[in-house]
Amino acid sequence: MKKFLSLNVCLLLLFAASFSVNAQKYFDYEWSKYNLAFTLAEDFKEVTNNDSEFTAVGDGMEFAVFPFNDASVDHSDMTKYTLSVAGSLEMQELDDVDVLDLNGLEGAYVEGYKDGDRVILLGFIDPTSETNFFALITFGDDDNVAEDEAVKMISSLRKK
Repeated sequence: MKKFLSLNVCLLLLFAASFSVNAQKYFDYEWSKYNLAFTLAEDFKEVTNNDSEFTAVGDGMEFAVFPFNDASVDHSDMTKYTLSVAGSLEMQELDDVDVLDLNGLEGAYVEGYKDGDRVILLGFIDPTSETNFFALITFGDDDNVAEDEAVKMISSLRKK
């Protein structure tokens, strides 16, 4: 009985240790120029931060946000507009398209592939201004950790 209990305790400790090794820490980032906030994993490093783009690179992933001004685009147009941008980027195998409500931001997303990488393209508007945005997340198709991080990034986009 003691051996069985010791084995269970060892297995539990091993499981807990492996879980803590794989646990990713996150931080909130604010793109102050546009009063836009989002959450990134701790391994992401900022590459570009100016008026025309924000980019960051993490372990096997890339994240970018680009603003554009077009007062004629509203939330009802974003799916069509996002699909148009996906076409201009020559994304392939578009396998998921849907609308989004991102904590006060409204938009749509397209999921597909480009140059062997999985790509998630988001188009979203700030209903309180004429500034709209596109976000691009790329990662390896077989990277489940990156997929979870992408979902966290998308759901964290918000106005500050």
